[in-house]
Amino acid sequence: MDTFILNVVINSLCHLKLVAFGFSVLGTMFKLGFEPSVVTFTILGNGLCVKGDVGRAVELVDRMEKMGYRSDVKTYGVLINGLCKMGEISEAVGWLRKIEERNWKPNVVVYSTIMDGLCKDGLVSEALGLCLEMSRKGIRPNFVTYTCLIQGLCNFGRWKEAGLLLDEMMKTGTMPDLQTLNILVDVLCKEGKIMQAKSVIGFMILTGEVPDVFTYNSLIDMYCLQNQMNEATRVFEQMVSRGCLPDIVAYTSLIHGWCKIKNINKAMQLLDEMVKAGFTPDVVTWTTLIGGLCQAGRPVAAKELFLNMGKYGQVPNLQTCAVILDGLCKGQLLSEALSLFHAMEKSNLDLNIVIYSIILDGMCGAGKLIDAWELFSSLPSKGLQINVYAYTIMINGLSKQGLLDKAEYLLTNMEENGCMPGSCTYNVFVQGLLRKKETARSIKYLTMMRDKGFSVDATTTEMIINYLSTDEADIGFREFLFPK
Repeated sequence: MDTFILNVVINSLCHLKLVAFGFSVLGTMFKLGFEPSVVTFTILGNGLCVKGDVGRAVELVDRMEKMGYRSDVKTYGVLINGLCKMGEISEAVGWLRKIEERNWKPNVVVYSTIMDGLCKDGLVSEALGLCLEMSRKGIRPNFVTYTCLIQGLCNFGRWKEAGLLLDEMMKTGTMPDLQTLNILVDVLCKEGKIMQAKSVIGFMILTGEVPDVFTYNSLIDMYCLQNQMNEATRVFEQMVSRGCLPDIVAYTSLIHGWCKIKNINKAMQLLDEMVKAGFTPDVVTWTTLIGGLCQAGRPVAAKELFLNMGKYGQVPNLQTCAVILDGLCKGQLLSEALSLFHAMEKSNLDLNIVIYSIILDGMCGAGKLIDAWELFSSLPSKGLQINVYAYTIMINGLSKQGLLDKAEYLLTNMEENGCMPGSCTYNVFVQGLLRKKETARSIKYLTMMRDKGFSVDATTTEMIINYLSTDEADIGFREFLFPK
């Protein structure tokens, strides 16, 4: 038995995520009189990083160096990789600078790891700068370097720069793979640049890469977003004819597209096809269909679909709940919405302020101000922070019913509670004042809006014009709007 064999044992234990046992072997190594090497500590550091315990890995390296063991690029590379995975990019850059201070030569893997972390943090320009720095030091970017930079640029819509980088990548003899090209296709589709996306697909085919389900899904999604459902269907059929089996994403995109143009029959037909093909509709698919039925003016059918989700093993999420409650409220089915809402409250669903705001809006729209006020007042006791949207709903409801003093109290109260009114909040209150021809108060709040940099919306503007056209229009109001 020697250090080499014990290092192999420690490495195996670390791969099995049994790092504690790895440290036990290190202890045995000391007892037997074997001298651990830098490899031993690097393996243990990597094991800690894989477990997510990067802090202990850093401590281990510090302790190791204090004991007189010399680290190397691989040791620091392990820490850099661990820090990047934990999102500690600035610390990772710090360790890179330590490598440089020791006149060690960091390799392309170390640089690429940090660049990938920077891109994921949205610091794409910094990643490009680091790539330039690396190149100046004579270290050539590799496939991973180019791929993470291209993906980073694409994620932030910088597709022109991504295209230039792709050209540079190929000039160096590094050919992009299907995944890299799919990234480009996806971002071009999201930006509606169909011709450029098709050019990339053409290049893909020329290089011997076969478009996969991800490629087709990007095209289908783009056409669906543009309401070009015939084109989306054509791509779907083309995908199937070429032996590329569609997945749940393809079906859901098409269902969403048909729902958008209110062709619910087509959407339901696709749902049947999807189930027959062996796919179980997920919560996103159900939410899409429920929203489509609501938009098409069929909230009762949407509710039936909502209640049937359980039969397919799907549990509604908060988005699904919000969609169905909003659809029922807007369909003047408040009693059904309330019945469903109370059932949700009794379930294990952790309802948020969005759900309560939808119900508040429904109550106010139906003129049930007392019930709305009671629910609104109970929100803090439910552990919910009342936001500007919920306040605006209540202020609007009270203003429409002519309860201006109460609405004004709420407007003042929200500021005292640290929730600043927005443009919409002031507009709905001013509209209430204009309905009651409260000229002085209208001027007061229009002045406040102007001072806060808020603009008057279309509805308020129309009400002001209508008021000015009547004989009841106050002279002071005219002079405020049109000063000499």
